[in-house]
Amino acid sequence: MSDTRLLAAVSSVPRLTGDGNNIRHRGLRDGSAIMADLFDALGMEGRIFVANMGTVTTPITFLVTAANRPDAWIRVPSNTAILPILVNVSLEAAAGTDTEIDVRAANNDIGNGTSSAADIGPLSTRNDGPVTSACTARQLATGDTTAETTPRSLYRYEFSVAEGTSSDFHVDVPRSLMGYPCLVGPATWEVFIAATSTQAVGYVVMTWAEIPSSMIV
Repeated sequence: MSDTRLLAAVSSVPRLTGDGNNIRHRGLRDGSAIMADLFDALGMEGRIFVANMGTVTTPITFLVTAANRPDAWIRVPSNTAILPILVNVSLEAAAGTDTEIDVRAANNDIGNGTSSAADIGPLSTRNDGPVTSACTARQLATGDTTAETTPRSLYRYEFSVAEGTSSDFHVDVPRSLMGYPCLVGPATWEVFIAATSTQAVGYVVMTWAEIPSSMIV
């Protein structure tokens, strides 16, 4: 009679750092052998994080478009990789013409420049926070960050409202619309939001999964 066993692992998950090696099937502590969705599994580990730019009823005023001055960004250090999951932009007021949202990635850590820490986060979406993020969340670069290396847009959105009016507006950018990015540090995930005249006021929520880069490199 065969005796099949698997490795029960939820929080402290063993990982190999190279290819071509054997590892036991992973399961839950009740012995369930399941094929968990990657992001559900990472969420159970506490490896999904969120950062808020603007919070509760206090929005931020987004900046005039300028090179090296994003409105929201996640700094990914060496030895860390992230899988961006969602960008949520909610505008409380948008009176300017031609407001643009540009979600970008760069192959370097652009640093802080002259900016503020994100209002909230990075915090694990697992409430007891068993894993601490290695990333840094920043907002509103009023002074230049380091220039981007190999910058590219992952998603763009543009809309216009009549000058002198306001409009409630939000856009959700899921992972699929960003092209399923994987950013191996050092790297940066960033958002620019700007109008040609009056700047919008609102909130940004950035959600990502974070793993040691040795998992994939």
